Amino acid sequence: MTDPSKTSLIATLILVATLMGMSPCFPANPVALLSEGGASYQRGDFEAAQHDWLTAADTFRAENDARGQGESLVKAAAASQGMGDFQLAVLQLEEARRLAEQAGDKRRLADILNQLGSARLLLRDTTAAEPLLTEALRLAWDLQITALEASVLDNLGSLRQLQGDDNAALELYARCLGLADKADNTALVARTATNAGELALETEAYQTADTYLTRARSSANLMSDSHNKVYLLIRIARLQYRLADTSPVRKAELVLSSYSGLRDAAAIAERLIDPRAESWAWGYLGTLYENQGRTDEAQNLTRRAIFALQGVNAPEVLYRWEWQKARLLKAEGNSREALKVYRSAIDQLVSVRSELANSLEDTHVSYHRLVGPLFLEYADLLLKEGEAINDPGAIQHTLLEARNTVELLKSVELQDYFQDDCVSLTLARVKGLEETLSAHTAVIYPILFQDRTDLLLSTRDGLSRHSVPISAQQITTEAHDFRHMLEKLTTRQYLRPAQRLYDWLIRPLETDLAAHDIDTLVIVPDAALRIIPMAALHDGKEFLVQKYALASTPSLELTDPRPLRTENMDLLLNGLTEPVQGFPGLPNVSEELQAIQAMYGGRILENSAFTIGAFREQLAEHPFSIVHIASHGKFEGKVKDSFILTYDGKLTMDDLERYVGLSRVRADHPVELLTLSACQTAVGDDWAGLGLASVAIKAGARSALATLWYVNDQVTSALVSGFYRQLGKPGMTKAKALQQAQLAILGDMRYGHPAYWAPYLLIGNWL
Repeated sequence: MTDPSKTSLIATLILVATLMGMSPCFPANPVALLSEGGASYQRGDFEAAQHDWLTAADTFRAENDARGQGESLVKAAAASQGMGDFQLAVLQLEEARRLAEQAGDKRRLADILNQLGSARLLLRDTTAAEPLLTEALRLAWDLQITALEASVLDNLGSLRQLQGDDNAALELYARCLGLADKADNTALVARTATNAGELALETEAYQTADTYLTRARSSANLMSDSHNKVYLLIRIARLQYRLADTSPVRKAELVLSSYSGLRDAAAIAERLIDPRAESWAWGYLGTLYENQGRTDEAQNLTRRAIFALQGVNAPEVLYRWEWQKARLLKAEGNSREALKVYRSAIDQLVSVRSELANSLEDTHVSYHRLVGPLFLEYADLLLKEGEAINDPGAIQHTLLEARNTVELLKSVELQDYFQDDCVSLTLARVKGLEETLSAHTAVIYPILFQDRTDLLLSTRDGLSRHSVPISAQQITTEAHDFRHMLEKLTTRQYLRPAQRLYDWLIRPLETDLAAHDIDTLVIVPDAALRIIPMAALHDGKEFLVQKYALASTPSLELTDPRPLRTENMDLLLNGLTEPVQGFPGLPNVSEELQAIQAMYGGRILENSAFTIGAFREQLAEHPFSIVHIASHGKFEGKVKDSFILTYDGKLTMDDLERYVGLSRVRADHPVELLTLSACQTAVGDDWAGLGLASVAIKAGARSALATLWYVNDQVTSALVSGFYRQLGKPGMTKAKALQQAQLAILGDMRYGHPAYWAPYLLIGNWL
């Protein structure tokens, strides 16, 4: 008799299928269902395959056939991966793993562990994947299953590649190919040779890449027609086309191979009645013609790719070809029609972010890098077309749509950095921002294009646009130089880039700022601008902070501008004075915490009292309005490497979200301010800057005060104490409190260099 407690997962999976519109009817012959599902899978109909295999799994379960149930779940997991639902695939494989372990079937278990490790890699979860694949390899050795050993080595190669160990990855791919040949596994040879060829191409080992890709193409040609063969041919063709630019001698041959590979893929997909695969093949062939400047042929092939999807719900594919069609229309000078198609492509894209993992793209490429150009191209065309508009209302509409488009991109950046769709739940959806601004506050929104930088200025009167002929690359180079020079305490070399950046980003706006009597600037920085302190920009006479109070935010839609309620504030004050975990002590932290407590009261967790557990418990039990942490912290390009130091460990960004983010469910008592007073942001790493810029959003706080680099704790203590002292004054905003605290340090002859006072950033709500 089957234990009912062990059947809940499969019941859940059947429920998932039912909710997807695939109500199972439990035919008597599950073996037939396995066969029918296999036929659907081979032609790329993953939904039908999923339905058949889940139904078979439940039928086998009802018959107490654990082996059949497990086999069905493994197949269903493959269909889930085909649909891009890797989380569901993991659930299905975990259930199959339980059944195999229960039966003591080591051969099945080894295969399932390999597939489970592969599914974890698709989620980029290398930590979970490694032990699974290591155990699968051990079992394959013990059981002497050559084909399985080869497959595990291929997955381990992908694991090492994701971890950045390219040499180890290539070695594993080579070992896999030797065993795959021995096992006569043509499909695995084709896949692994493609993986190795792509890695060799990325590492500029072009001759090696050519050898691997030639082998991959030969092996793929020997495979039986299937969905997997089509996608391998497409992938190989695209890689060979990239390789062609590196090989003048082989260029013509590689280009021809690319064209023929895509045509072969399209023909096979058409025979299989696999519309998604057919669309990918025709669409990428259109891309090749687009790259050659042959727009008529490119348009025809792009239309064919779009037509192949008629009657198919595949927005994760359709957006790509609508984007391509829009580019071609723009190249032909048909901007009006191009705008319509761009808008449609973005609408398709926004609805299917998670499904894009199944879009044939390299899993090592970030979602933002993949789709970012679509948003910027649309915003670029909008702004250029807006130059011919005379109606003030229409101008405002165009500028607002361009800004909203870039806001969508910023939302994508945050989700991509944090690998967490939940950040979108904090959207404040600030509508009519211009109406919410005070009379003396302006928002500067730089948009960096390849040929220029557009500055969108928001005041209470609305939006205006100022364009400067400075490229994104020029801005990036100057920002990195500025950041490096700012931290050199013994020189004033920072002045040159400080003045250049001022000339590019602020001077074009001076007339408008003066006309509106602006005293507070809120800046929405992009890319490299996130890692520099705008306060230290210089007009030739004085710093920007001497003219304006400043704040920044990673996104307007993720900013909730409400005045700080200073009455009945409750503070949680945390800090380390002692050296722990290899980090030096911060002896002035105790004075800093006591000074703040003397002003506002609050609870102090210091040194051994400041543990992860104590921090979590305090936030769980009490609705603090200010959380202050005076401890070492680092923001890196990878969110998993970013942390805040506690006495007994490290608070990750996920920890901050869980603990500080408890305020999200307390609508009347959110955390108004999160202060991190001893941070260090990776120099030259724009993604690290995004992490710092977004810490308030991730933590669920309305504002954050944090530092771009570590400043000696005596200055930090004085500046932070000054900030809190100013904050208690009637009518004082957080932005102006920080400005006054920075000016006090700037006015001290010992600390006038911006390295001391500039790195403090107010992030999020500036009021």
